[in-house]
Amino acid sequence: MSQIDLKSSRALVLPDAPKASDPQRVRIGRMVIAALWLMLIAYRLGLDHGPHFRNSSALPDAQPLVLPKIHIIPTVTTGLGWIPTGLPTPQALPSVNPFAAVRTATGPLGRPQGKAFDWGDFGHDVMKRFWDDWIGHVIQPQFDAVPLPPHPYPLPSPPPPLYPEYYALPPDQILPDLTFPPDFLFGWATAAQQYEGAVQTDGRGPSVWDWTSRFPGYIADNTTADIADLGYYLYKQDLARMAALGGNAYSFSVAWSRIFPFGMKGSPVNEKGLKYYEDLVGYSRELGIEPVMTLFHWDTPLALQVEYGGFASPRIIDDYVNYAEVMFRRFNGTIRLWYTFNEPGVFCVQPGFPQNTTLPHGVSAAQYPYVCRRHLVLAHAKVYHLFKELNIQGEISYKNDDYLGIAWRRGRKEDEEAVKRHQAYYIGFFADPIHLTGDWPELVKAELPPDLLPRFSADEVELIKGTADFFAIDAYREDLISAPPGGIDACLRNRSHPAWPECVSKKDYDSSPYGWGIGEFAEPSMDWLHNSWQHIRPLLQRLNDMYPTTGGIYLTEFGFAEPHENEKPYLHQAIQDPARTHLLLSYLGEILKGIVEDGIPIKGVFAWSSVDNWEWNTGFKARFGNQFVDYSHPTLKRTFKRSAIEMSQFWKSHRAQADESVAAMSD
Repeated sequence: MSQIDLKSSRALVLPDAPKASDPQRVRIGRMVIAALWLMLIAYRLGLDHGPHFRNSSALPDAQPLVLPKIHIIPTVTTGLGWIPTGLPTPQALPSVNPFAAVRTATGPLGRPQGKAFDWGDFGHDVMKRFWDDWIGHVIQPQFDAVPLPPHPYPLPSPPPPLYPEYYALPPDQILPDLTFPPDFLFGWATAAQQYEGAVQTDGRGPSVWDWTSRFPGYIADNTTADIADLGYYLYKQDLARMAALGGNAYSFSVAWSRIFPFGMKGSPVNEKGLKYYEDLVGYSRELGIEPVMTLFHWDTPLALQVEYGGFASPRIIDDYVNYAEVMFRRFNGTIRLWYTFNEPGVFCVQPGFPQNTTLPHGVSAAQYPYVCRRHLVLAHAKVYHLFKELNIQGEISYKNDDYLGIAWRRGRKEDEEAVKRHQAYYIGFFADPIHLTGDWPELVKAELPPDLLPRFSADEVELIKGTADFFAIDAYREDLISAPPGGIDACLRNRSHPAWPECVSKKDYDSSPYGWGIGEFAEPSMDWLHNSWQHIRPLLQRLNDMYPTTGGIYLTEFGFAEPHENEKPYLHQAIQDPARTHLLLSYLGEILKGIVEDGIPIKGVFAWSSVDNWEWNTGFKARFGNQFVDYSHPTLKRTFKRSAIEMSQFWKSHRAQADESVAAMSD
């Protein structure tokens, strides 16, 4: 075991293993290893002897625990002013949660089956029983009180350059004659399930992800979001750090089950949940940061999934509209930019094990993605009209995902046709009805029968059409598109074809004989992601031409998972993130050129994400944050990465003078 001298600023570094020539150290080493294994065994048996590593919960049948080497980090500036300096930052040790899969719907490790639940009077006892029956043990926050952050928040000195100037210019010297518009929004985005933690605190009800993450193998590293970044308590620290970087906007999502623990219309509203978001919005405005609210970012209240299958049932529509109305009335005047749904195209294809076991009678796993789309589009449209009827201040839309695609082989007819198919089946599936026609894309309707894709009535078409004030896109990348193996026609005739019904093939390498990759590739667990800087500007121009709005375009998420960042043993290595820095600066440069040179009405950008977070099915394996979160530290210490500092330098040197009022509060 390593020792730390807390009285000095110097941390001790012990050898990784004892030398064979030192019998005493060998014996000590063996005793330490034996003690660690005994602690592990005791913890697996639920005996609860020894320390808790409380913000990840590996499940009982996870891979055998391999203890990583613990490296002591030299003294660094801490992420929170109230944390002592000079502490070690080891890799997080996986912990075993012996209760994680025990108290579910079907007992330990069983395949879950939806079962009825008696909601009774929607009281506290009912909610406690619901947590116990469906979730089981929940890791509780390790603290619940945080001092106010310093103001202004101190930034570290800029990192030394990685490359000579003739190869890579400093951020403030890139495109020096171009400036963002005065009202341009620049900031970061987070999502409640991935960021807040405190999942059982102050009356919050469970979400579907609190349930599914309890099943071995559903999350790559077998962790839960019980703690995540603990943004529920640390949001003021994080907002102060955003303001110091020059950010003037923050996009966050609301946990539906924190407002309505049972999700349902007629069930109680959780005042503590509303108060949390009121405090977050108020503090944002104190710092000169525009708060932007997403009503739904994939975290369906588990009660709705259990009661009627969530978005598989039309009952979700009224429950969602009821929830939205509460938020509109409470935050009218304090939120001016709203999103109804985040990435519906991704969300509606997430019904796999174990969520598809809660599908209502008459809805198959094959039908669910399309039934979900129908109910989600109708819910969006009704909420949009409610927004207008209530005369809520501001604008409202939803967040698109994916991309339009580029023909893999330019001029090849079948690849050009594949691009059109990709557009219809991905962005067009939602953007066409909401922004243009009120109905599904014609190509899709021609190919998917009504028993698979439910049709809209004439009244529903009128309800849906034109229900977005601006276009929002999570534009992470652009891909090359080709016809699938065997051709499009053969795919369309064969429902068992792996590419059916889209019948396209996505490529991340060009069609040259050498097959060059399309761009710099991300963390291997995020194999869909690569730096597409050369395509981001044309993508935004095409989207503006296809889906013009009076409110312009917002780039609502863009970011990068630095390759192997989670495997780096030293903090100073982990915060050196050149690949992420490349993407962020190149995207910002292309966006700036798109505004000034092309006249694209881009109104704002939001980087994903301000801090590392829980990345859904990959857990904590991939990191997207501009700040490193030490998940082994008792206070989840944040440390700025290179990308945060250089992104801030670019923004501060290219923002309009009219934005200096915000800058004065942040610098």
